[in-house]
Amino acid sequence: MSPSRFLLAAASLLLSLPAFAAQEDEQVWLAQFSTIEVGDKVLLFSDVQFRLTDGADRLGQVLLRPAVGYRITPSDTLFVGYAYVRTEPLTGTPTDEHRMFQQALVRIAGKPGKVTVTGRTRLEQRWLEGRSDMGWRVRQMVRVDVPTRAGVSAIAWAEPFVNLDTTTWGQRAGFDQLRVFGGVGVPLARGIALEAGYSGQYVNRFNAPDRMNHIGSLALTIRR
Repeated sequence: MSPSRFLLAAASLLLSLPAFAAQEDEQVWLAQFSTIEVGDKVLLFSDVQFRLTDGADRLGQVLLRPAVGYRITPSDTLFVGYAYVRTEPLTGTPTDEHRMFQQALVRIAGKPGKVTVTGRTRLEQRWLEGRSDMGWRVRQMVRVDVPTRAGVSAIAWAEPFVNLDTTTWGQRAGFDQLRVFGGVGVPLARGIALEAGYSGQYVNRFNAPDRMNHIGSLALTIRR
């Protein structure tokens, strides 16, 4: 399947999924992504996110995700990293999740300054504090960037998540969730940009109603 068809299919699927979701929520996700080159091929990456949930009235989740990358070609990079996720639901018990992950970031088509299509494949190993078993999950993102003469870029991406096994703490093998995004990227200074837009997240939940989250997304990206 071509990247454009993948994005179209994912967006069409997400538009139809709210009819199946028993719960919906409005959220705001604030993020800061940093990529720092420490050599010709080595990169340091960090991802910090604050997610306002339950009508965007409260801080429901915090995510910290550092990684080290190795550029195998000018446009393709392999990463290994760790993520910590603190989740505090409105009702229920807060959880502390730890993840190790391996990731491939590749340019599928295009070149800098032109329309580009990027693919990101991420394999995660997930643990919850207080539980002994580990869950495996794979995520596949396809992203399209379309620059304009004004310097602003139109951005669209889709990312399905698939669980590879079932755990005692709630992960169920099979489709986990789908995220899509549509928005703009605005350059603020050299190597600094702001990405803003709408993100839809459909979550297939185990022993609970499925959930559709409508997210206002704002991310500051820094490249050095």
